[in-house]
This record gives sequence, C-alpha cells and structure tokens, in this order.
Amino acid sequence: MAEGEEQQAAPAPGEADGAPGSPPPPAASAAASGATPPKPAAAKPPRPAREAEPKEAPRVAPPPGSINETLAAAVPGVAMRAYLVPALAGESVAVEVAPADVPAVMTAARDDPRLALTYLRCLSGVDWQDEGLEVVYHLASFDTGQQLTLKTRVTYADPVVPSVASIFPAADWHEREARDMFGIVFEGHPNLVPILLPDDMTDHFPLRKDNPLQEIDEWQGENLREGAGEGDE
Repeated sequence: MAEGEEQQAAPAPGEADGAPGSPPPPAASAAASGATPPKPAAAKPPRPAREAEPKEAPRVAPPPGSINETLAAAVPGVAMRAYLVPALAGESVAVEVAPADVPAVMTAARDDPRLALTYLRCLSGVDWQDEGLEVVYHLASFDTGQQLTLKTRVTYADPVVPSVASIFPAADWHEREARDMFGIVFEGHPNLVPILLPDDMTDHFPLRKDNPLQEIDEWQGENLREGAGEGDE
C-alpha cells in the first residue's frame, strides 16, 4: 500500500446497497429467504354517505289459537295489534298496545293462569325516528313455556310510558337504562335516576338516532365488523 493511502475496511453485510450499518430492505430479505413478502396494509374505506333507515318488515298475523287470543280474552276492551316476530327458535308473537294499557296487559300476562308469563326477560327501547320511540317487553313462562313480546310506542314530544316496576320488579333497572339511552320517561317509577350515565346528564341520549355521534358510531362499527379476522390466515 502506497504511503498516504488510507486502508478501508470491507463493507459489512447489507452496507453495499444501503447506508452503513443498515439492514437489507425487507423485500430483498424476503426474496433471499424465500418467504412471501407481507401484504401491504389495506386502505381504510371512505366514510359512506348515510342511507335512509330501512323500514319494518311486513307483518304477518299469528295463526289461530296463538297466545295473543288468550291475552285478548284476559283483558277485554284493550285494543291490540298482533303479528309474528323472529325468535331464538322459529317465531314468536308480538302484541302492540297503547302506552296507557301497558300496566293492565302486563298484569294480566303475569296473573292469568292460561298465560303465567311471570318472567320479564328484557325491556329495551327502539328509536324509529319519524314513527316514534318504542318500548319492548319480552315475557316468558316457566310453567307453560310460552313467550310473548309486548310493544308500545310514544312520540318524541311526549315520551311517557307507565312504569311496570311495581308489577315486575326486574323492570326497575331496565326502565332506568331505557331512560338513559332513549329519554323515555317511565311514569310512576320509584327512582328514575341515571344508572349508566352521570347524574347530571339528563338531556343526552346515546342510542337515539338524533344523537350527533350516532352516525360515527355506526360507521366505526361497520368497519370493525368488516376488518374482523383479517391477518389470521
């Protein structure tokens, strides 16, 4: 080596094609090892325009001899509208009544031995927007095995339904939840205070369709469902 020349070390592996000390590019590394290069991350779909809410499915009348006929006989004079709804096994009968008739119908459903619907499985709210707010009661009988769905509707302007907490004690917390989420007032409830929301949040109803965050929640939920299971192959 001539005087004045500097001795240079041989390049370390991966330095020839990149910066000193940097590892080889992932594609080159994958090609060298024979592995399939990773898939690029999928682009997030654009937020779609909100479509019109679907309308209710056509209503089919229950066959003769269904539970709605027994219920009508137990509370004569109460106007009812009966139709079939999907159930865990086959179909079940749903009956719509006016809000003022809910206590009488629920009492008869519980006390009439032909019905014996002593178990309130669930009470929930539904927002049908222009068609109002709905309260849904799911009843079942341990004695007869029968099931019944009772429904009633109120308007946004007057969302008041009589409480059934004195008839079915399990309705106590269910009615408080429906008040929190939908703003439905259950008249006669012994303690209708927030159960899921802060005590001072009495004018914000997260599950109503007019909630300003509802559209974002639905869009995020759709993307979560579409992305479920990705990367498990």
